[in-house]
Amino acid sequence: MTRGFLFLFALSTLGAVFSGCVSAKDESAGGRAVNPPNRNPIERMRNTASPGHGFKFYPGVGWRYQPPGVKAEMFTMTAEQLFAMAQEAFDEGDNTKAMFAARWLYVNQAGAELAPEARRIVAQIYEKRGFHENAFQEYQALLDAHPDYDAANGGAKRTEVAQRMFDIAGEYLDGEWFRWKIPYQERMYLPLFSSMSRTAKLYRQVVTNAPYGELAASAQYGVGQAHEQALTGFWGFFADETAYKKATEAYQLLADRYQKRLGDADRPNQKEIDRVVAEASFRVAAIYEVQANEGVYDQSMAERAINAFKDFRTLNAEDSNLKPRLDEAEERINRLHLERVRGALAIAEFYERRGRWIAAFKYFGETSSRAGTVEGLANEKSPVYAEARRINELSKISRDRVTKKSVYEALGLAADIENVGLTGMMELSDRQLDSVERVSRRIELNLRLQEAELRKAVDNKNMVYEKQDALKTRADAILEAAEAELDRRAAEANK
Repeated sequence: MTRGFLFLFALSTLGAVFSGCVSAKDESAGGRAVNPPNRNPIERMRNTASPGHGFKFYPGVGWRYQPPGVKAEMFTMTAEQLFAMAQEAFDEGDNTKAMFAARWLYVNQAGAELAPEARRIVAQIYEKRGFHENAFQEYQALLDAHPDYDAANGGAKRTEVAQRMFDIAGEYLDGEWFRWKIPYQERMYLPLFSSMSRTAKLYRQVVTNAPYGELAASAQYGVGQAHEQALTGFWGFFADETAYKKATEAYQLLADRYQKRLGDADRPNQKEIDRVVAEASFRVAAIYEVQANEGVYDQSMAERAINAFKDFRTLNAEDSNLKPRLDEAEERINRLHLERVRGALAIAEFYERRGRWIAAFKYFGETSSRAGTVEGLANEKSPVYAEARRINELSKISRDRVTKKSVYEALGLAADIENVGLTGMMELSDRQLDSVERVSRRIELNLRLQEAELRKAVDNKNMVYEKQDALKTRADAILEAAEAELDRRAAEANK
């Protein structure tokens, strides 16, 4: 079969369908055209209601395939009759017929009492077919078009609709992919992807519909969860400070708006509200912690995280149901403090590698002090306790090591100033004088330790302590004389 033949076949088929769409006849009228002749085929299609099946255009509904069995009488049915048809078809599993009848009802008889029920049928069909976002939109259209829906019965059905919308958002939060439904095709779609930003919008709409309804607090928590999940996985790689901010702001809004205050009466679902409010406070601190540990450790963000965890503990200290979370908050606070300890240790090791013994000595001491604090706060069974203890012991050993290195390096430099006389500075060249000043300063810095540390660091069997003590005294004197001579030469040069 040639390509030309296939093209002609397709063209003829399309023509047959098109002609079928535009030549609708009323069988009861003996085959005569229902509408007066109209040269515009589109207008003829819009004004034609054929009992035959096929692709047709219906005002407010669009292009649809009219299934066999839909009689011409449908187009003149009352709202009650149309709804009965839609409900019966839905119950029997004929979703195509049910959707067609329900849509025809609420589009052409929008003010009918049964119009919102017809929308519910359409939404339910979308759910059955897996078009959950379309179902959500249909439910939303129902609430928008009928703000007093089921008010006479206490709004029980409206609550059911809100619950379905909340549940649909939850399905996308669990990872369900969104779908793009091909226009005018009730089953065909293209799979898209899981989108937490779109999921957050669904939850936000639930909150907007009833800001203080029973689902509002949980839906607002869902907004935070969606934004937080967007920080993980593939798309999390591209997350920036704005993405973190969206998550924390969503959780913070929940805590600020729904936190029970002194004198407030309990709501029907107060326990659930209290639970999500507490969890939201915890999640804010957890997100700060993630930011603190990303890349280079961020001290300022760590401080935010510590304060947020402390606030969580303070607000929920009396809630026995939250004891696991309270214990976790304590553990995370200690972990954040431990990161500070690791930061001080890294600085100390850096200075040791550079031969900056006194600076290394200082930071090893600070590391040991911080580690001891964390060790005292942490539970002995906690990994944080074990790690803090290990770093504490390591820092003490390292401090002794750099002290010895400092002293023995100073003693090794003693020969460089052994023959330097305090009164002979003027005889030295500029280069020699710079060298004397630099060496004596290095010796002075290396020996700038507490007496107890110096005595602890060196072996005194060979009078090492006395040697270095005498060396420090001499180095201080030479440094003072060298600096005086350097100042004199600088003043002389400026005359």
